[in-house]
Amino acid sequence: MDTEQPGLTIERGARLTFVDREKGRNVDGLFSGTVDKGDLVVAPLSDHQPQLSTGAILNGRFLSREDMVAFTSEILEVFDHPVSLWRIQAPTDVKTLDLRDNKRIQCSVSASIEAIDRGQVLAGIIQDISKSGARCRFPSTDAAESPFFVGETVILRCVFPGMPGEQTTRGEITDVHHSKVEWSMALRFAEPAWWVPPYH
Repeated sequence: MDTEQPGLTIERGARLTFVDREKGRNVDGLFSGTVDKGDLVVAPLSDHQPQLSTGAILNGRFLSREDMVAFTSEILEVFDHPVSLWRIQAPTDVKTLDLRDNKRIQCSVSASIEAIDRGQVLAGIIQDISKSGARCRFPSTDAAESPFFVGETVILRCVFPGMPGEQTTRGEITDVHHSKVEWSMALRFAEPAWWVPPYH
Protein backbone atom coordinates (compact mmCIF):
# COMPACT_ATOMS: atom_id res chain seq x y z
CA MET A 1 0.00 0.00 0.00
CA ASP A 2 1.02 3.61 -0.47
CA THR A 3 2.02 5.64 2.56
CA GLU A 4 0.74 9.10 3.41
CA GLN A 5 2.08 11.28 6.21
CA PRO A 6 1.92 15.04 6.66
CA GLY A 7 3.99 16.40 3.78
CA LEU A 8 4.88 12.91 2.50
CA THR A 9 3.18 10.54 0.06
CA ILE A 10 5.11 7.57 -1.34
CA GLU A 11 3.71 5.18 -3.91
CA ARG A 12 4.59 1.51 -3.67
CA GLY A 13 7.41 0.72 -6.06
CA ALA A 14 8.78 4.28 -5.96
CA ARG A 15 12.54 4.54 -6.27
CA LEU A 16 14.19 6.12 -3.22
CA THR A 17 17.77 7.34 -3.01
CA PHE A 18 19.57 7.53 0.33
CA VAL A 19 22.84 9.19 1.31
CA ASP A 20 24.60 7.80 4.38
CA ARG A 21 25.49 11.02 6.23
CA GLU A 22 28.59 9.58 7.91
CA LYS A 23 30.09 7.72 4.95
CA GLY A 24 28.72 9.92 2.15
CA ARG A 25 27.64 6.92 0.06
CA ASN A 26 24.57 6.78 -2.17
CA VAL A 27 22.29 3.75 -2.25
CA ASP A 28 18.97 3.16 -4.02
CA GLY A 29 15.95 1.11 -3.08
CA LEU A 30 12.31 0.44 -3.96
CA PHE A 31 9.55 1.34 -1.50
CA SER A 32 7.67 -1.82 -0.44
CA GLY A 33 5.29 -0.53 2.25
CA THR A 34 5.06 0.59 5.86
CA VAL A 35 5.04 -1.10 9.27
CA ASP A 36 4.51 0.11 12.84
CA LYS A 37 4.32 3.89 13.35
CA GLY A 38 4.91 4.62 9.66
CA ASP A 39 8.36 3.06 9.38
CA LEU A 40 9.32 2.37 5.76
CA VAL A 41 10.18 -1.03 4.33
CA VAL A 42 12.59 -0.64 1.39
CA ALA A 43 14.15 -3.30 -0.87
CA PRO A 44 17.74 -2.56 -2.01
CA LEU A 45 17.83 -1.93 -5.75
CA SER A 46 21.05 -3.93 -6.20
CA ASP A 47 23.25 -6.25 -4.16
CA HIS A 48 26.32 -4.61 -5.71
CA GLN A 49 25.84 -1.17 -4.14
CA PRO A 50 27.29 -0.12 -0.74
CA GLN A 51 25.62 -1.76 2.24
CA LEU A 52 23.75 0.18 4.91
CA SER A 53 24.12 -0.68 8.59
CA THR A 54 21.75 -0.37 11.52
CA GLY A 55 21.85 3.11 13.06
CA ALA A 56 23.02 4.88 9.90
CA ILE A 57 21.53 8.37 9.58
CA LEU A 58 20.18 8.96 6.09
CA ASN A 59 19.17 11.79 3.81
CA GLY A 60 16.46 10.36 1.58
CA ARG A 61 14.77 11.64 -1.57
CA PHE A 62 12.42 10.56 -4.34
CA LEU A 63 10.55 12.03 -7.29
CA SER A 64 6.81 12.62 -6.95
CA ARG A 65 5.23 13.92 -10.15
CA GLU A 66 6.86 17.35 -10.65
CA ASP A 67 8.42 17.47 -7.18
CA MET A 68 11.58 16.24 -5.50
CA VAL A 69 10.76 15.17 -1.94
CA ALA A 70 13.62 15.08 0.58
CA PHE A 71 13.60 13.81 4.16
CA THR A 72 15.75 12.60 7.05
CA SER A 73 15.62 9.10 8.51
CA GLU A 74 17.58 6.27 10.15
CA ILE A 75 18.17 2.57 9.45
CA LEU A 76 16.40 0.61 12.21
CA GLU A 77 16.93 -2.95 10.92
CA VAL A 78 18.64 -4.73 8.03
CA PHE A 79 17.24 -8.09 6.89
CA ASP A 80 19.19 -10.47 4.64
CA HIS A 81 16.86 -13.49 4.57
CA PRO A 82 14.70 -14.60 2.88
CA VAL A 83 15.15 -11.34 0.90
CA SER A 84 17.18 -8.18 1.47
CA LEU A 85 15.13 -5.43 3.13
CA TRP A 86 15.73 -2.27 5.14
CA ARG A 87 13.43 -1.02 7.87
CA ILE A 88 13.76 2.75 7.89
CA GLN A 89 12.41 5.04 10.57
CA ALA A 90 9.34 7.12 9.67
CA PRO A 91 10.75 10.16 7.80
CA THR A 92 11.19 13.52 9.52
CA ASP A 93 12.15 16.99 8.27
CA VAL A 94 10.23 16.47 5.01
CA LYS A 95 10.87 19.10 2.32
CA THR A 96 9.43 19.44 -1.18
CA LEU A 97 11.25 21.08 -4.10
CA ASP A 98 9.04 22.05 -7.04
CA LEU A 99 11.10 21.00 -10.05
CA ARG A 100 8.82 23.02 -12.35
CA ASP A 101 10.51 26.12 -10.93
CA ASN A 102 13.88 24.85 -12.13
CA LYS A 103 13.97 26.41 -15.59
CA ARG A 104 16.58 25.16 -18.03
CA ILE A 105 19.32 27.67 -18.86
CA GLN A 106 20.82 27.47 -22.35
CA CYS A 107 24.62 27.58 -22.15
CA SER A 108 27.86 26.23 -23.59
CA VAL A 109 30.07 25.34 -20.63
CA SER A 110 33.00 22.93 -20.84
CA ALA A 111 32.37 19.86 -18.69
CA SER A 112 33.27 16.24 -18.15
CA ILE A 113 31.29 13.19 -17.06
CA GLU A 114 32.86 10.36 -15.06
CA ALA A 115 31.27 6.95 -14.52
CA ILE A 116 31.70 6.26 -10.81
CA ASP A 117 31.86 2.47 -11.03
CA ARG A 118 33.99 2.20 -14.20
CA GLY A 119 36.21 5.28 -14.18
CA GLN A 120 35.19 6.14 -17.76
CA VAL A 121 35.62 9.89 -18.43
CA LEU A 122 34.29 11.89 -21.38
CA ALA A 123 34.84 15.62 -22.03
CA GLY A 124 32.31 17.85 -23.78
CA ILE A 125 29.96 20.75 -23.08
CA ILE A 126 26.79 21.43 -21.10
CA GLN A 127 24.04 22.39 -23.58
CA ASP A 128 21.44 23.37 -20.97
CA ILE A 129 21.17 23.07 -17.20
CA SER A 130 18.84 23.61 -14.25
CA LYS A 131 19.14 22.91 -10.55
CA SER A 132 17.69 19.44 -11.14
CA GLY A 133 19.46 18.27 -14.29
CA ALA A 134 21.32 18.98 -17.50
CA ARG A 135 21.82 17.92 -21.10
CA CYS A 136 25.39 17.51 -22.28
CA ARG A 137 26.97 16.98 -25.70
CA PHE A 138 30.15 15.01 -26.34
CA PRO A 139 32.11 14.34 -29.55
CA SER A 140 31.25 11.02 -31.18
CA THR A 141 33.67 8.17 -30.63
CA ASP A 142 34.60 5.22 -32.84
CA ALA A 143 32.74 2.86 -30.53
CA ALA A 144 29.34 1.69 -31.75
CA GLU A 145 27.89 1.73 -28.24
CA SER A 146 27.47 4.69 -25.92
CA PRO A 147 30.32 5.21 -23.43
CA PHE A 148 27.58 5.63 -20.81
CA PHE A 149 24.21 3.94 -20.39
CA VAL A 150 20.78 4.96 -19.09
CA GLY A 151 20.56 4.45 -15.34
CA GLU A 152 24.31 4.78 -14.77
CA THR A 153 25.48 6.99 -11.89
CA VAL A 154 28.00 9.63 -12.95
CA ILE A 155 29.79 12.74 -11.70
CA LEU A 156 29.44 15.97 -13.70
CA ARG A 157 32.37 18.39 -13.36
CA CYS A 158 32.60 21.93 -14.71
CA VAL A 159 33.78 25.46 -13.98
CA PHE A 160 30.51 27.39 -14.01
CA PRO A 161 30.53 31.09 -14.98
CA GLY A 162 30.51 33.39 -11.96
CA MET A 163 31.35 30.61 -9.48
CA PRO A 164 34.85 30.09 -8.05
CA GLY A 165 36.60 26.76 -8.58
CA GLU A 166 35.28 23.51 -10.01
CA GLN A 167 31.68 22.50 -9.41
CA THR A 168 30.73 18.82 -9.16
CA THR A 169 27.43 17.04 -8.82
CA ARG A 170 26.33 13.41 -8.84
CA GLY A 171 23.58 12.37 -11.19
CA GLU A 172 21.99 9.61 -13.22
CA ILE A 173 21.93 9.24 -17.01
CA THR A 174 18.26 9.36 -18.07
CA ASP A 175 18.58 9.61 -21.87
CA VAL A 176 21.22 8.96 -24.55
CA HIS A 177 21.11 9.93 -28.25
CA HIS A 178 23.79 9.40 -30.88
CA SER A 179 24.43 11.16 -34.19
CA LYS A 180 27.36 10.97 -36.59
CA VAL A 181 29.14 13.82 -34.82
CA GLU A 182 28.16 13.62 -31.16
CA TRP A 183 26.58 11.91 -28.17
CA SER A 184 23.78 13.78 -26.38
CA MET A 185 23.04 12.74 -22.80
CA ALA A 186 20.50 13.91 -20.24
CA LEU A 187 21.29 13.81 -16.51
CA ARG A 188 19.05 14.01 -13.46
CA PHE A 189 20.96 15.31 -10.44
CA ALA A 190 20.84 13.39 -7.16
CA GLU A 191 20.68 16.68 -5.24
CA PRO A 192 19.64 20.18 -6.41
CA ALA A 193 22.71 21.96 -7.81
CA TRP A 194 22.87 25.09 -5.63
CA TRP A 195 25.42 26.74 -7.94
CA VAL A 196 22.98 26.91 -10.89
CA PRO A 197 20.89 30.12 -11.20
CA PRO A 198 18.50 31.48 -10.10
CA TYR A 199 20.02 32.35 -6.71
CA HIS A 200 17.61 33.15 -3.87
